[in-house]
Amino acid sequence: MQHFTVTDRERDTVLAALRYYQFYRMQGHPFDPRQDHLIDTIAGRAGEALDLAEIDDLCAGLNGNRHALAAAAA
Repeated sequence: MQHFTVTDRERDTVLAALRYYQFYRMQGHPFDPRQDHLIDTIAGRAGEALDLAEIDDLCAGLNGNRHALAAAAA
């Protein structure tokens, strides 16, 4: 089993994504723009929501790869 550490902001993004997926499954359709504010609220709970590059970086980390942004900073 792989253990992965995330920041508070990354955790909030993962929670927002899971809630969006849950909403998608419950509604039976892929997108309801009237609910975007709920996702933004969850994703930004610990501060500013992750930007697109940070989301891509988090996905890489969750897939077992080094965070691209962390690797560039090292």
